[in-house]
Amino acid sequence: MYFYELFSHSDRFSYRSHLISSATYVLFLCTVLTLLPPFLLTYYTGDFWLTESIYSEQPRLDNNTKFILQVDNDGSNNQFFLSSYSNLNRNLQSNLLISDTIFTTNDTDSDGLLDQYRMTFDIVFASTSTIRSINIWLIFQYELRVKQHITMETMALANFVPSSTLQSTSNQHVTIYGQLMFKQKKAIQSSGIDLTYNELIIDSNSLSLSPDLNDILDKYFARNYYTSFQTQYTSTTARTSTDTDRLTITLVMNVGRQAIRYMPGFWQAFKWGWIQYISVLLPFFYIFHRLKLFVFSNHLVRTFVPLPKHRHQA
Repeated sequence: MYFYELFSHSDRFSYRSHLISSATYVLFLCTVLTLLPPFLLTYYTGDFWLTESIYSEQPRLDNNTKFILQVDNDGSNNQFFLSSYSNLNRNLQSNLLISDTIFTTNDTDSDGLLDQYRMTFDIVFASTSTIRSINIWLIFQYELRVKQHITMETMALANFVPSSTLQSTSNQHVTIYGQLMFKQKKAIQSSGIDLTYNELIIDSNSLSLSPDLNDILDKYFARNYYTSFQTQYTSTTARTSTDTDRLTITLVMNVGRQAIRYMPGFWQAFKWGWIQYISVLLPFFYIFHRLKLFVFSNHLVRTFVPLPKHRHQA
């Protein structure tokens, strides 16, 4: 008659020895070589302790956007000016532009966050001059919430230099397309509130007769984090109207999700380090377990091995 194996189990042997013995030394050495090399390997190969990570977030911007428009030309009055700051406009009355300003926002994906800002200046010039450059400052309230809650007044500075001669009365339409970018000199925290830069970039109540806009820019770009305008496309086309004393400037700023660097919290860093350590530990654990089984089962070190309980009963 042929018999089939239905079930099997192995005997469990206990290896006993004195505390100070060759067997104890072998066990201690195997334990150290099981636990320590995986840690050293993961630590010295880099990125064991996560010090910086990246997440994405779309910032929240408000509708109360302030602006400054500068038009540089080659005439005797070499700079024209317009802003949403009434005090600044009074101080620079002699250089003030006459313009119809239209500001609109758009939430393209209906998620409650503004995705696009569009500002149009329809400027009337009293005389003809050649425009050398156009600078537009958009100043707004900016907010991040997912990790560290950051609220600050920030801005986008758009610059346009015509590739060919652009006359102030040439009845042209200049359109500047770009993306709002979040710039960092250091990573933000993973939690908490930061109101460090929640202050006015331009305090119109304390402006002098001739404010130093370059000094304002120097202070702004010295921040640890700020926003900037990244120009993607510019176009110059003829206006549809027949007015010859006008120049239309349109700025289109898109606001999307930003890649933001942050410093992970303790438990996130610990979790990442633990995952790396365990993944390297498993093969070491298997190898040294087999090594210990070979050493003790073949009696390469002196130990006392009691018989399993069921053999005594037999």
